[in-house]
Amino acid sequence: MSASRPAAETPDPSGPSEEAPPLSRLELTRDELEVIRHVRDSLRSIRFGTVLIVVQDGRVMQIETAEKIRLR
Repeated sequence: MSASRPAAETPDPSGPSEEAPPLSRLELTRDELEVIRHVRDSLRSIRFGTVLIVVQDGRVMQIETAEKIRLR
C-alpha cells in the first residue's frame, strides 16, 4: 500500500530544504526510547522476516517479529 501526497505537500526542489534535526537534539520520552530500543532489538534479531508495529491511539501497543528461515 502506498500513499501519494497531495500537490500542496510536495516539496519544491528549488526552494529551501528543511533538514531533520540531528538525533542528539531530538527530545524523546523514556517510553519512546524504550519503544525504539525494542524495535532495534527486533530488527537485529532476524535475518529475513518482518517487524510489525501495532499502534493504537498514537501509542505503540505491540511489536511483532516474524522470522523466515530460508532453506537452500
